[in-house]
Amino acid sequence: MQNFPGPNAIEILKDAEEFYATSTNHSRALINRGDGPYLWDVDGYKYIDMHCGAGVTNLGHNHQPRIQAVCKQIKETGIFHTENHNAFNPTAIELVKFLSIHSPVKKPAKVFLSYSGAEANEATRKLCEAYHYHLGKRESRSKTIYFENGFAGRTHGVLAATSSNPAVQRDPYWNHCEQENSLYLPYPTKKNSARLRKKLSELDLSTVDRLLIELPCQGEAGIIPADEQTLKHVYQVTQNAGIFWIADCIQCGIGRVGTLFGCDLYPWLKPDILTLAKALGGGLPIGATIFHSCLDWQKDEHSNTFGGNPVISSLALTVITCIQELLESGAIKAIENILHKRLHILRRHPMIQDTRGVGAMWGVELPDAKLRDRLIDIGEEMAMTDGCGIKLLGAGKKSVRLMPPLTISPKDLRIALDIFLIALNKLTDEQ
Repeated sequence: MQNFPGPNAIEILKDAEEFYATSTNHSRALINRGDGPYLWDVDGYKYIDMHCGAGVTNLGHNHQPRIQAVCKQIKETGIFHTENHNAFNPTAIELVKFLSIHSPVKKPAKVFLSYSGAEANEATRKLCEAYHYHLGKRESRSKTIYFENGFAGRTHGVLAATSSNPAVQRDPYWNHCEQENSLYLPYPTKKNSARLRKKLSELDLSTVDRLLIELPCQGEAGIIPADEQTLKHVYQVTQNAGIFWIADCIQCGIGRVGTLFGCDLYPWLKPDILTLAKALGGGLPIGATIFHSCLDWQKDEHSNTFGGNPVISSLALTVITCIQELLESGAIKAIENILHKRLHILRRHPMIQDTRGVGAMWGVELPDAKLRDRLIDIGEEMAMTDGCGIKLLGAGKKSVRLMPPLTISPKDLRIALDIFLIALNKLTDEQ
C-alpha cells in the first residue's frame, strides 16, 4: 500500500525541511484547496477541517461573501494599503467604530488595529504601562497576573503569559525582571476554585498593574472552560483593587463559543481591554485591541505599518455580518448540541479520558501525548486509506481540538465525528 503522504507532498516537504525554519507544524498534509468544511491536499486527498487553523477560518473555505468583499474593495478603490499608519481610511474607521460600540469593553472605548493576536496582546501591555507611567505609578504597579497554562502569543512582550508549554514557549527567552513581575493563578475552574481563591487572597494587589486571561476558556491548554462563579470572584476582587482587566478572546471570539466577542458569554463582565484576532480577519492577518478610552496613548507612543489595512478591514466587516447571521439563525447552537451529545457518548471510548468545551470549541483528552499525536496522524492517513480524512490539531499536553467551521452542516459534522470515531478505533487496534 502506498505510504502517506503522497508523492507531491513528499517532494515539497523535502524543500520545507531544508529551507523553512523549524517551527510548530507537524502535519504531513499539504493543503492547496478548500470548499466549505472540506480540504484537499496537493495529491488530491480529501479531509474534513476540524480545527479551522485554531479558530481562524470559522466561516470555512471558499466562502463567497469573504471572497466578494476582498475583490470589491480592491476593484473599487485599487488600494491594497494606504500611506497613513493605522486605521486612517474609511473602511478601517467603520470597523473600529463597530467594535468600540458593540464590544463589552467599558465605555467609551477605542480600538487599535494590528495584524496578529500576539501584537494585539502586546498593545495591552503598552496601554497599561503608559497609563501608569504618566501617573508616575509604573514602578509601584509593576506586576501582572497571568494564569497557569495560558497562551497569549510568542513575541517577547507576551511571553510571560504564555505558559501552556513553558519549556519551549517561554523559558528560553524571558528575563529575570519578567520572572519577578509575573504572578500566576490557577485558571478559574471549579476544580481549581479553592486553590485560586487562596492564592489570590495572599497577593498584594496594590502592586499589580493588570490581569490577562483567556475567556471563556483556555485554548492551547487543551480547551479548559472557566467556571462562571469562580471567574466572577476573581473579577470582583481585582477590579476593586484597581487592576486592569484584559480579556483575551483571540481564539474564542467571533462566534466560536456562541457569541460575537467571546467574553460576552458573561453579561456581567466588562473588561477594560479585550483582544481579538484569528477569525476576525476571515483568514487574513488582523489583530484588534479594544480598550477603555482612558487608557489611550499620547501621540506617537504606539503605531504600526499594516494595522487598519483597508482590504482586511473590509473583510473583517463582512466576517462580523456573517457571524451575526449564524448566531441569529441558531446554527452555532446546533453545532454545540451535536458536539456535546456525540462527545458525551464518546467518553466511554477506551482512548478518551475527558471531553470538555463550550460552543463549537471542544477538547478531547487522550491518555498521553504519544497517542494524541498518533491519532492526528491516523486522521490524516484516512484520506488515503478510507477516502476522507480529518484534520485535527493538538492542544495542551495530550488533547486534540474539535473546532469545526461554523458554517458546517449537521450532516457533514456527523460525518466528521464518524471519521473521528473510526480514527480512535484504529488507534486502539494499534495498541
